[in-house]
Amino acid sequence: MLYILEDSDKLGADFLTEAIPHLSLQRIRRLDELRIEGDKINCAAAYLMLRYALRKEYGINDNIGFTFTGHGKPYPDGYPDIYFNLSHCRNSCACIVSDRETAVDIADIRRVSLRTAGYFCSDEELERLSCEPENNAELIRLWSRKECLSKLDGKGLLTDFKKLTGDTLKNIHTIRGRNYYCSYYSTKDKTDPVFISTDEIFTTLNT
Repeated sequence: MLYILEDSDKLGADFLTEAIPHLSLQRIRRLDELRIEGDKINCAAAYLMLRYALRKEYGINDNIGFTFTGHGKPYPDGYPDIYFNLSHCRNSCACIVSDRETAVDIADIRRVSLRTAGYFCSDEELERLSCEPENNAELIRLWSRKECLSKLDGKGLLTDFKKLTGDTLKNIHTIRGRNYYCSYYSTKDKTDPVFISTDEIFTTLNT
């Protein structure tokens, strides 16, 4: 299931204060490494979304830690049959939980130059997009899809994004939000996301 939390940029220090008791020590240490408050908030919010999802779908209320692969992809400690992935952008967070390998990416719709796009688009994609007057949204959609696939094995930016085209993206599903694109990997049918709020998260975790 895919979960989305919108308007995370409107959260503040009060949210972090309430979130801390629900975070693992591992996650708190991660927050301490971040300098920008918005990054701390999104990092905490994404983790709480995972805890919410595990509670809803599996009845798990543990303050779980992560085990990481050599490429850095996380897996939940003690639950080898559960797969998840987290992502956040400036103003939204996403969490996906599945019984098979999965990945998710959420990206703000913002201006991207074709020169920048050249780092992740194939020549054919650049030629097509250069002819479209409203190409920025399409560039972000394409970036989100490729970033999602690159997270499937944890390689991330080590992936050659220019080669991620056509059939390689066939299991990537993408939705457009108010000011973002969210892409997720699933070999199952496309699913509608579940939109949640921080109030709902805390109510569930405190029960």
